[in-house]
Amino acid sequence: MHWIILYPSIQTGREPWLHDFVTDPAHTFDLLVAGYDHDRSRARTSARQWLDSLRHAWRGWRAARRAAAEGRAVGILCGFPPLTVCAGLLARLTGARWPIVGWSFNLGGTGGRLKRGLAAFALCRVDTMVVHARAEIGLYAEAFGLPRARFRFVPFAIEDQAPSLEEDVSRPFVVALGSAGRDYRALVDALRRLGLPGVIVSGAHAVEGLDLPPGVTARSGEPLAACHALAQRARVSVVPLANTVTASGQVTVIEAMLLGRCVVATRTVGTEDYVEDGVTGLLVPPGDVDALAAAIQGVWDDPARRAAIGRAARDQVRATAIYPVIGQAMGVLLTETAAGRPGRSTARSAQPRARKSGWPGARG
Repeated sequence: MHWIILYPSIQTGREPWLHDFVTDPAHTFDLLVAGYDHDRSRARTSARQWLDSLRHAWRGWRAARRAAAEGRAVGILCGFPPLTVCAGLLARLTGARWPIVGWSFNLGGTGGRLKRGLAAFALCRVDTMVVHARAEIGLYAEAFGLPRARFRFVPFAIEDQAPSLEEDVSRPFVVALGSAGRDYRALVDALRRLGLPGVIVSGAHAVEGLDLPPGVTARSGEPLAACHALAQRARVSVVPLANTVTASGQVTVIEAMLLGRCVVATRTVGTEDYVEDGVTGLLVPPGDVDALAAAIQGVWDDPARRAAIGRAARDQVRATAIYPVIGQAMGVLLTETAAGRPGRSTARSAQPRARKSGWPGARG
């Protein structure tokens, strides 16, 4: 099948992505670059972002129509919920029947009744939605009145890279990166108790109103390379999360793990599928400042433990979540979707079907 790819963070078409690692010759791809800014640090999707997604989806709909007119079997592969919703909406309004796959279908929240209803109207036309946390399957199925079989868990994918910087032993610090669903108030309180220095890099809204103690700084707008450098130079990487309903923080967690660093994270939807507590990282209860401070302190003065956790974390990510591994999983899922095997009923009472998955550790 020929897939039209709509992925908002692909700006030039030269960036590597998962389709580069799909080896099944039955699938070919046409990548439509975004052409607009994809700002994932914002607290919520703005009207401008929705308009950008709708235009992108319209370009994809026209590309699919041209391919179908040429006699090709065609499908649309979207990234993130706004594009997935827009693609489903266009398919419903135009009667287009080509398959639609939504990748990285991760919501900050399911919204109110009206918002859920509008989303459900569009999403009932989407064949497969890929989530990166197992708990999201049941949550989204219930919220949108769709069968669980329509949602598939695949680990979040990351481009393989080797650590290039050493930990800063002369001026050690804690680093916390990211904006979505963060509980930086808990982290700031923990660092204040411990008297440890820290660097928080996030959107300005994530740290708004916080009283930072001496030695703790907040930055916004840092380029990705600078964030990766901080992740490697830090003694401990902390991902404190307030969002206990949908997945947040897994990107930051996986990136730090791949770089071989010790991660302390909140145990919640976005982390428990990736971190094995005490082995590949440390997990603490949501909102528990005492536990967060104890976990940070427990590895701060123990370089051997930090190194062992970092090695195990890197090995796990390279075995289960890098592009070549997840690219093969994508190929399996696209084949199943093209064959029409994912559930098509929109009834809330539809029964999910058991299915073996094509990637390590995945299950519905």
